[in-house]
Amino acid sequence: MKNTERAGGWKMVRIWLGDHLIAEYVAEPDRASRYQRVMTPKFTGLRITVDGAATAGASELPSEQLWPLTVQ
Repeated sequence: MKNTERAGGWKMVRIWLGDHLIAEYVAEPDRASRYQRVMTPKFTGLRITVDGAATAGASELPSEQLWPLTVQ
């Protein structure tokens, strides 16, 4: 699937340390929501936002099996 095709309806998950963006991923809404739920306890106190993805310029989400490995 082309980036322009997958951008419609996809969500961008961003993790912020203050005003500094530390992670950004793009996925379909269901996976983006699950990713946010998994990352929230790992990044306690940091802001995690989920917005519509106007473009697919960010990294695609890693496989769900890798999510626990994204933060040590």
